[in-house]
Amino acid sequence: MCKKYLLLLLILLCTLALTGFKPWDALRNALRFGEVTEFDYSVSALQWLPEIQQKAKEWRADAYLFAILESEIDLNGNSGKWTYLFYSPGSGKSLQYIYDSGFIAQKETVVSPLNPVYSLRIDTPTALYRATEAARGFTGSNEITARVISLIGPPYDSRQTISRWQVVFHGLNGTHRVNINATTGAVIP
Repeated sequence: MCKKYLLLLLILLCTLALTGFKPWDALRNALRFGEVTEFDYSVSALQWLPEIQQKAKEWRADAYLFAILESEIDLNGNSGKWTYLFYSPGSGKSLQYIYDSGFIAQKETVVSPLNPVYSLRIDTPTALYRATEAARGFTGSNEITARVISLIGPPYDSRQTISRWQVVFHGLNGTHRVNINATTGAVIP
């Protein structure tokens, strides 16, 4: 009998530690021990970017971010999977980092590079909000089935410095694209 209480106490203490010592959450989780619960690994595109950029600099010191590939996002602008593309001018190689449900993997790839993403200040929740405002006419008359977002730097052979988020709204009656300046959040016509 004593072992049972010690086991319950141990589970409660472990749950307390894992929840940052929030007592009510810990107690509720301890009582639900053994139940399968689903965890949402969705994050904004920029949440893990500093860590991923550090890994890219370890790969090649001159590596820079030039795109984030299309990802389906939820209503908050978050996704469980992001693909970041880096380019190293010195080696002529590209590398992609993939954030997938809490894990980060890397893989060398051959992709035509763009210029670096400049002054990235707007994250995906803000970009989605601004794009939704700009697409009211489309979203008001269509049932939206998916929202897809990507980030691209300026074309490689130009002197442009505007990086942009592209939000694509998929509806039952077609699609609608909105480009958002990644520095200011302004809609790009």
